[in-house]
Amino acid sequence: MLLFILNALFAQTQTVQELQYSISRPELTEKERINTLYTLSRELTYVDNIKSLEYAEEALTLATYINDIDGIAYSYRILSSIYALNDNYFMGMEYIQKAIDIFEDRGDKKGLANCYISLGHIYRSLNNREQEIEYHKKSFEAFTLQGITERIGVSAHNLGESYYNNEEFTKAEQLTRLAININDSIANLPVLSSCYKVMGLIKENEGQLDSADHYFNKVISISEELGDNAQKVATAEALIRLATMAGSEKNNALEYEYLANAEAFCRKYNLNKFLLRVYREMQTFYLKRNNIEKTGLYLNEYDELSQDLQRVQLEDRNRLTKSMASIHNLNKTTDKLLKENLAQASSIFNRNVSLLIGSLFLITLVIVLGKVKNINGKLKSRNATINQQKAKLKELNATKNKFFSIVAHDLRSPLTSLKSFSSVLVEHIDFISKEEIQDMGKELGKSLDNTLKMADNLIIWAQSQMNVIKDKKEAISLKVTVYEICEIFSVIANNKEVELTALVTGDPHIIGDRDQVEFVIRNLVNNAIKFTPRKGSVKVTVVQTLDRIIITVSDTGVGMSHEISESLFSVQKPKGINGTEGEKGSGLGLVLSYEFIKRNGGEIHVASEENKGTDITVTFPLGHKLPDI
Repeated sequence: MLLFILNALFAQTQTVQELQYSISRPELTEKERINTLYTLSRELTYVDNIKSLEYAEEALTLATYINDIDGIAYSYRILSSIYALNDNYFMGMEYIQKAIDIFEDRGDKKGLANCYISLGHIYRSLNNREQEIEYHKKSFEAFTLQGITERIGVSAHNLGESYYNNEEFTKAEQLTRLAININDSIANLPVLSSCYKVMGLIKENEGQLDSADHYFNKVISISEELGDNAQKVATAEALIRLATMAGSEKNNALEYEYLANAEAFCRKYNLNKFLLRVYREMQTFYLKRNNIEKTGLYLNEYDELSQDLQRVQLEDRNRLTKSMASIHNLNKTTDKLLKENLAQASSIFNRNVSLLIGSLFLITLVIVLGKVKNINGKLKSRNATINQQKAKLKELNATKNKFFSIVAHDLRSPLTSLKSFSSVLVEHIDFISKEEIQDMGKELGKSLDNTLKMADNLIIWAQSQMNVIKDKKEAISLKVTVYEICEIFSVIANNKEVELTALVTGDPHIIGDRDQVEFVIRNLVNNAIKFTPRKGSVKVTVVQTLDRIIITVSDTGVGMSHEISESLFSVQKPKGINGTEGEKGSGLGLVLSYEFIKRNGGEIHVASEENKGTDITVTFPLGHKLPDI
């Protein structure tokens, strides 16, 4: 299942041409080929029904042949979309139910949530707003529970558009703004452009034409940036709505420009249903200006395209009808495979029953040996307790040794330097220049500063181990905190020629101890600058999902090995590594950061690669709930 999802995410970044080329590559595994065929079918659903159907059939055939249950389920899902798009809702519902049955049997919550999206779109086509909203809401809630940010963004957009269709504009705007924030933060531009389209429609309905114009133009801007990979339905809708608004404001030149662009765009990408709308708008445009010739021209274009669409739809439906027989045979094969799997499971069950019956004959012997085993069990339990206590004592002893080694080495070193400095001054004052004394003083000052910081960390760490520290919980604005800390460290970063940037989406809050949270962020930013060479960069980002806040500190520094990253937060293992310009440190800052993150209900994860940089992610639960939607 994981391989299928990873392959799907990779395939989504490829164009149709690249996917078609990939099909011919002999090194593709059968599962990769199924995924590529499924993705091709999905991408062509709204462009070329017949090709989309062919790829879906091939994916289902291959998945059935190798008994790839996940591939079969996803093939059923795309077949459902194809049939529903061609107004064959009976077959569409049949195939989506088959997919749902498989996902439910396998406990695949993500697959089920994706099927809810398909059901929502089917009911949208049927103008059944109640069911449309119900299934898009189910998908939104399911992905929210799973914490899949990208799918939360997609399902929030779908639900917002459903509320718009049902004329519940307040809810529509609330969901759409959430979708915009999420998709913008993860740079999911195709879905983001569709979100802007819905927001434009909402603002146009409210009579806020300047705001609607702003959002529709955002759709056009993203479309120009993405080119062939743009969200074409959103782009066509935005161009037509912009033309309508320009017409209402009597801006004839701009109205014509948008209609001409819409016509060219729809022709290029075979958006024939939208092209019919453009032809109707062109007829009205020229009719208002008494241009009978142009009006007649677009009337003929409209009639010809309508006839072509009817012919193509009839051919597509004939093709779909013919394909039903072959897919029916595949269904029979799939059912047979499922029955064989059930039979195999039944055989295993019967074998286990036989083994159980055989074991009953040993019960008498077990009863006789019960007392002996009970005594042995108690001895083992006591030994296990002793071993656990021994391991805990060993860990505490190692912590104590590490503590004293830090005190003995890192505190002794600057004091020794200070003694040597004083001896040199006393014995060789006549031979040392003022500049040399200043240089020695600066180096000694740096060493003492680091020692003071380390001493503070040692005191705080010792207090935390003895539970002396009392947590003071309050609401903390991470936007204010992060920007203030980055402003403080900007001087250090500039002196080292390191680019330090911060990006906080919205105004996220958490409930926690302000001093501890600020300590964590300061320590992570300081370490990132410390281990990043000149001309490198450090970036701090804060993103809020529905149930958590994610803080990421990324750098382009020296990185670290897996062994080092695994021991970053353990006080027993020494890791006082110097920075890229000799900056000193004992590693206690990270140990304290780990302690404070846990005390505030958070988690920390490290992703690093030597010579390529490090990403440290800290996750906190939300400080307050979002308003009910």
